[in-house]
This record gives sequence, C-alpha cells and structure tokens, in this order.
Amino acid sequence: MPELGEVAHAAKLLSTSLKGKTITKFLTDSKDTLVFPSLSPQDRSQIETAFVSREIAEVGRHGKYFWMVLSGGWQSEKTKKTAGGYGVMLMHFGMTGWLTIRNVHTHFFPMERSRNGKKPDNYDEIAANQPWPPKYHKFLLSTDDGVEVAFTDPRRLGRVRFLQIFNKEAETIEHVERELMKVEPLVRMGPDFSKVESRWSRDEFLEVLAKRKVPIKSLLLDQAVCAGVGNWMADEILFQSRIHPEQYTNNISLKKKQILYKFLCEVCEVAVETEGDTEKLPKSWLMMHRWSKRQKKGERPVTADGYIVDFVTVGGRTSCFVPEVQRMETASDNEDETPGKAKRQAKAKAKPKKVKAEMDENEVRTSRKRRKTK
Repeated sequence: MPELGEVAHAAKLLSTSLKGKTITKFLTDSKDTLVFPSLSPQDRSQIETAFVSREIAEVGRHGKYFWMVLSGGWQSEKTKKTAGGYGVMLMHFGMTGWLTIRNVHTHFFPMERSRNGKKPDNYDEIAANQPWPPKYHKFLLSTDDGVEVAFTDPRRLGRVRFLQIFNKEAETIEHVERELMKVEPLVRMGPDFSKVESRWSRDEFLEVLAKRKVPIKSLLLDQAVCAGVGNWMADEILFQSRIHPEQYTNNISLKKKQILYKFLCEVCEVAVETEGDTEKLPKSWLMMHRWSKRQKKGERPVTADGYIVDFVTVGGRTSCFVPEVQRMETASDNEDETPGKAKRQAKAKAKPKKVKAEMDENEVRTSRKRRKTK
C-alpha cells in the first residue's frame, strides 16, 4: 500500500502538473461503485460536467489521503448555476492505486513486494511513453494546456470522493483545508507527523501512549494515531528507536518513548522529503533489507551494520526487526524511571509491619481485660 512518502510524491506530481490550470475534460468509470462509493450514475454525469472549466486551485495531503481543490462548486443540473464554495476531489490509493501523468516519468515502489533487496521489476518505474489511457484507469482528466492524468487501480481498493465545502468561513484555500479536516473520513485521522503544524507535541504523544495497552507496532499503524504510517515505516521507526515491535506500550521506558517520538517525526519527514524514492533513502535504514525474507533457504539477511534481520507477525502484519538491538523490555526494567515508584513500594512494604504492630497492641489490651475478668 502506498504510504506517506508515495502519497507525497503523488501530491507533488499533481501540484506541479495541474495547479493553476483549467480542466477541459473529466471522465469516470461509471460502472465502478467501489472506487466511487458515493456516486450514482446520475451523479457521475453531473460531476463530469461540473469539472469542465474548473480551475485546480490547490493540491493537499494528509496521511494517506490527498486531494485537489477546485475553484467554484458543482453545477446544478436543474438551475444550471454553480453553487458557492469549493469543490474537492479526495483520493486514497488503497493497496494498488496510483496516479499516472501522460509523458511524465514517475516512480512507485511497492514496499512489500520485492523478492530480494533489489527493486521489483513491475510497477516500479512508470515509463513516460506507456500506452494511453493506461490499463485499469478509473478516471481520466485533461487540462487546457494538454496535460492528461489517470487514476489507476487494478484491485479496486482505492477511493475517490467528491466533496463540497460551503462553510462561509472557508474564504481561502487554507480555510477550505481546515474545513476539510472536519468531515469524513479525514475527521477520524490522527496527526500527520511529517508536518510540524499537524503533529502532536512530545508530551501529547506520551499522554496517548499512557492511555493505551497494545503492541507498539499496532499503535503506529493506527491511522487515528499516526496518519500515513504504514508497515515499512512503522518497522523503520521502531528499528531506529531500538524497540521490539511486540513491545506493549505500557512496558516501554520513558526514555525509549521519548526516543520513539523523535524517530517518528524524523522517519515521516525523510519519507516525504524523498517522496518514497528508495534511491534517496539512507542506506543504513532497515527498509533497504526487509524484503530479503524471500531469499534462498538458509540465507539470513543482514543490515548495513551486519545485524541479522528477522521477522515476526504482529496484529496480522509481518514485522521486520533486528533482535540484537530491538529487545523486549519487562515492567521491572522500567521501575526506576517511574516517578514516585520507589516511594510507593517502600510505603507498601511498611504497611504490613504497621498492621502487625496494631494487632499486637490489641492482643495485649485483650489479654489485660481477660485477666481483670478472671
């Protein structure tokens, strides 16, 4: 599945190729109710008409979602008048979705499909001279200066939604994008840690960790916590932080949690800066060795530093990690880092003695009463 870096690459392609241009043609696959979940055949006809003459005002992204903001709203079939506000086309690649721009070279690296440490043979380098329209296309878009764009998806797990932002406060593109984050499905997404203005502070992140009791790998894959982080990115974050993917959040030391936050931000930033291009990623990263699981029998992959790479399933997902540096911690390992822990333990140990002393005193009083009675 395309993750944060690949989505950033797609958004940049759209911004470079389409921003500020006017749409002259827009065609959708009218039979596909999966990729276009909220459109009826009548709606599709209206949308295709409404796109014509719309200017692409902005391109944005958040996590694994990206969008185009169109100036003006959709045109009503009844009144033939254009509604106010902005039109938004919100997209998600799913597992195999991608954007192709005619005569423009691009890259898409399916992070979990290589048979060895090398780049896969298919679906990697999208040639500029490929046949048009491309196979499995779901919509085709053309602009006034001849740019042609296609959204392709062989497995039909991607999603394309058409939204209208009517809020009176949405007078600028910035306001539109803020309003967009308040509607489904973006309202359910957590922060995008590649953007400083979006991410939680370290203290806020630590507070979230304190409320959860799940394997840390599962938490990082939760889009309500870390929007855009996928399988390989979560593994990279944990490798850099030296945390085992099965480690429960409540058993991670405070120091390790702080390190985790640092690398969560760093890995997300680098993934976006390189746009998911493996040729530009650090050679020391674990991601460069993760596919070696499918090497010949008897061979064990190693990192650039010579560490043996292993695999474990966490929450139904294959996790790549280095056992030598990513070791499981126990609750006792973190006792010295828990504020007030020692004082509470000392107090707890003292309680039995106090109770015993009180019991002894009561026994003495009782024995005195018995003597008087006799």
